[in-house]
Amino acid sequence: MKIFGDVDKTKDGKTKSEYPSWYFEQQQDDLNESIRHKQMMLEKELVPYSEKGLMQNRLKQESQRLSEIEASKPRFTEKELDDIAKMVKSGSGNASGTLSQKIGESMFKRSDMERGTTDAHEEARRISKPCIALDEREIEFARACEVPIDPTGKVTRKGAEKMWKIGRRIIGELSNTEVLRRG
Repeated sequence: MKIFGDVDKTKDGKTKSEYPSWYFEQQQDDLNESIRHKQMMLEKELVPYSEKGLMQNRLKQESQRLSEIEASKPRFTEKELDDIAKMVKSGSGNASGTLSQKIGESMFKRSDMERGTTDAHEEARRISKPCIALDEREIEFARACEVPIDPTGKVTRKGAEKMWKIGRRIIGELSNTEVLRRG
């Protein structure tokens, strides 16, 4: 399973960003709009002659960048998509042990947060220390998402949330983890 494409890697193979470039749909939309605008400006000859070459170069670079991002979007088999969907299932009636349920259980209740009765140090610990145990399928997905896994097979809540967000984006669902917080 491959989540990060070549466009997300530096020349020495390191990942450039915490999330893959295809994850950021708004940036792709903005890039698409910029390309459309530059094409229109060039077609209607609204660009001064002295700036035309520069505009064409920018258009070429942006078009190439968008093509690279689109090409880097992973393609999954039906089984892989089904496994990802099961992992990131949310809402009432979650299957026991899904990633969604594990994240939700590691979050303080919304009512406790509103009352101010939560422990900020405990919240910080849950975010930064491995506290969410993964099964084999989730470990494979964590590796694909480049989430660090401790020797006992646990990840931090931040890492689990990253996996959940990427998984939700893969299946075309919203990726705000606050929906996992209990009342």
